[in-house]
Amino acid sequence: VRQHPVAARSCGFGERDRRVIDPPPIIQVLIDDPQIPDPERQRILRYPWGVMHCTIWSEDGQRDCSGMQDDFRTNKRLMGTPVSSPFVGFDDKGEEGCFYCFPDLSVRTPGAFRLHFSLAILDPSMQKNVPVVAGVMSDVFRVYNAKDFPGMQASTALTKTLKKQGCLISIKK
Repeated sequence: VRQHPVAARSCGFGERDRRVIDPPPIIQVLIDDPQIPDPERQRILRYPWGVMHCTIWSEDGQRDCSGMQDDFRTNKRLMGTPVSSPFVGFDDKGEEGCFYCFPDLSVRTPGAFRLHFSLAILDPSMQKNVPVVAGVMSDVFRVYNAKDFPGMQASTALTKTLKKQGCLISIKK
């Protein structure tokens, strides 16, 4: 996880008062296998059919907290866009990388949580199963009630750098 979530303001069950997780989580794909030559590594990082999915978990990382049981129906705790496609660009240190950004995630209820990110590689020749090839868990972040929320922080250098290169991510002053 290149940029961990830190805080969010709970948004309840309305769509109007939605606040995103701050800062937006950013995952960088790294290939640590020394057996893979650099040209092959670059080809893999530029493969356009990767997709990353995000779910919300308990503070200890042991329980998926995505669903919220409410009498007769199940609501989702995590709102927004829980999937991301790859963005290849340069980070704030000038290093090229493959990034998955999640700028549109909100949480309905207060508490302490972690996000789990799963990477799958889509292969048009495989009709049924799409294997998860990697996964990573964020650090713990806190979701506050509106009155207790400390406010949004200024955008990080990484967020600003990716935005300048065309990544669809919002900037805060």
